[in-house]
Amino acid sequence: MRDLFPMVRFFLLIFFLIAVKQTVTAKVDNDKPHRFIVVLDAGHGGKDTGALGSFSEEKEVVLNVTLKIGEIIQERLPNVKIIYTRTDDTFIPLYDRARIANENKADLFVSLHANSSRNITASGTETFVMGLHKTTSNLEVAQKENAVIALEDDYSERYEGYDPSSAESFIIFSLMTNAHLDQSLFIADIVQKEFTDRINRKNRGVKQAGFLVLWNTTMPSILVELGFISNINEERYLNSEKGTNELSESVFNAIKVYIDDLEKNLNALNESKNHEEKEKLGGDNVIPNKQDIYFSIQLTASKSTPDLKKKEFIELTDVYYIPTNGFNKYYHGSFAEYTQAKEKIEACKKYFPGAFIVAFEEGNPISVDVAIRKSSKKQ
Repeated sequence: MRDLFPMVRFFLLIFFLIAVKQTVTAKVDNDKPHRFIVVLDAGHGGKDTGALGSFSEEKEVVLNVTLKIGEIIQERLPNVKIIYTRTDDTFIPLYDRARIANENKADLFVSLHANSSRNITASGTETFVMGLHKTTSNLEVAQKENAVIALEDDYSERYEGYDPSSAESFIIFSLMTNAHLDQSLFIADIVQKEFTDRINRKNRGVKQAGFLVLWNTTMPSILVELGFISNINEERYLNSEKGTNELSESVFNAIKVYIDDLEKNLNALNESKNHEEKEKLGGDNVIPNKQDIYFSIQLTASKSTPDLKKKEFIELTDVYYIPTNGFNKYYHGSFAEYTQAKEKIEACKKYFPGAFIVAFEEGNPISVDVAIRKSSKKQ
C-alpha cells in the first residue's frame, strides 16, 4: 500500500481552507431577517463541463434546475434566504463551495449534479450524503465528482497527496465524524421520495460516499444526482422544460418538508432543553449549557420515551439526552478537549459498542474535525 502520510498532510491542510478567502459568492441580496439559509450549489461550471451527453453538458443542466429551485423558494418561502455558489458558467473549486456555505452559516447545503455511466441504459435519481462508500458504484461516483480538483490551477499544492482516481485516498475519510449525518440522511430520503412519488422517477436510493464538496461543510448537506445524462431519454428529459420544472419542484418540496419539520419540533426542543437543564441523575449529571466548543460521546438513540434511569446510564454517570428529528439521542459527558473525550470512549463502548465522539458549539452540533481546528486556535 502506498504511503498515506502525504494524504494525512492533505487533510490536515484542508481543515484550514474553509477560512481562506477566495472567490466572491454569488448570493441573493435580501436585508430581511431570515429563519433559514439554504445554499444551492450547481455542480461543475466554466472549464469543468461535468458529464457529457449526446447534445448537452452537465454544468448547463444542473444550473437550470438550481436557478429554478431558487426562484420557487423566493416566491413561496420568503423567509428563507438563498445563496448560490454560482449563477452563471463560472468555475468554482470544490473547497470554495463549502467555504461559501460555512462562511454564510447556512442551515442546509444542496449540491445538484447529473449522473453518467458506461451503461447507456442506466437511469434514475439518487441522493448522496457524506460517508464511506460501501459499494464500488458509490466509489466510482465519488471519484468522478472529486476528479474536478485536477482543473484547479494549484491543486497539486492545495490537495497534496490526494489522488481522486485511487481508492486508497479515501481511507482517510474513516477519520471523519459527520455531526449532521442524521439530518442529511433525513432530507436525502425526502428528496428521493419526492422524485418517486410526485414525478415517478426511478429511485436508486439514498447512499453514502466520500465527496469532497460535502466533506468540508458544517451543516446538513446532500448531493443530488438528477438523472443520467448518458441515457438519451433521460438527457432529453433533463433538458426539457417539463423535466426542469418537475425536478425543481421536487427538490423544493423536499426542502420545504425539511424546514417545516424543523420548525414543528422547535418549540418541543426548547421545552425539552429547559426541562433537561433541571434534570439530574445522581448529582452533577445535567445537560451541558456551554457557550463554547465542547466534545461529548454519543451513546445511543431511541424513539422511546426518554429514560435516564437505565442501569447503563447510571453506571456511566453524566448522561443526558437531546431530542432530534424524532429520536432521543443519549450522550455522556462534556469535554473541553478532544483528547479528554477520547480517553472516555472505551469505557462507553463497554456498554454501547457503537458509541462515538461528537462536538458542539454554543449547543449546536458541528463536525469533530472543525471543532478540533477551532479549539486548537484558541490554545
